[in-house]
Formats: sequence, structure tokens, C-alpha cells
Amino acid sequence: MKQAVLQLPVSSLIEIAVQWWRLDRWAAGADEARLVARHVARRLSQLLEHHGVEVLDLTGKPYDAGLAVEVVDSICDPLAPVGHETVDETVSPIVLWRGTVVRQGQVVMRRGTG
Repeated sequence: MKQAVLQLPVSSLIEIAVQWWRLDRWAAGADEARLVARHVARRLSQLLEHHGVEVLDLTGKPYDAGLAVEVVDSICDPLAPVGHETVDETVSPIVLWRGTVVRQGQVVMRRGTG
């Protein structure tokens, strides 16, 4: 299967590198750095959107067998109604490029057993 190639201008790669560096410093820094992290996340989101990339976090959403995800774990919940299935945690998000899934997600599912 031939893989699609996304060509980025060098300026975009530089922007990604700078934003990564900021996140890396934030991870090692103090709490006040969280404001910087929000800014960086927003900039990275804009950059990805500009290039047609969308990231889907399914945490808290209803689980459907047709989702583009691998279930890596399943938790039985006696307090939830029988048959009720939700995504308890997104381990890795679904990534779309121009509306097409280019990477499946990984999730932990919660099943109702009550």
C-alpha cells in the first residue's frame, strides 16, 4: 500500500520544533508554565488544522464497534446499566488527515454490568 506524503514548508517544521521545545520545557517547569502550555497547544492545533490534520479524543463518548479504535482494556462497571458502553480513557487519539483516518486510536472501554 502506497503511503500518502504530506509536504510541509520548512517554516512549518521550524514552528513545530519551537512549540515542541516549549512543551518540553513546560513539562520540566513550574506550575505557572501551564499558561504557556495552553498557548502552545492552541498554536499546534492551528498548525495541524491548517494542514488538514484532526485529532479525536473519544474520552467520555459512547463506544461503538464501528469506531476506528483498538480497545486495549475493558472495565466492568456494576453501577452503569447493562449494555451501556463508553470510552473511559483515550490512550491514543484517532488522527484524520483531510477527513480520512490515518491512524486508529486506542481506548479503554467501560461496560455496564449493573
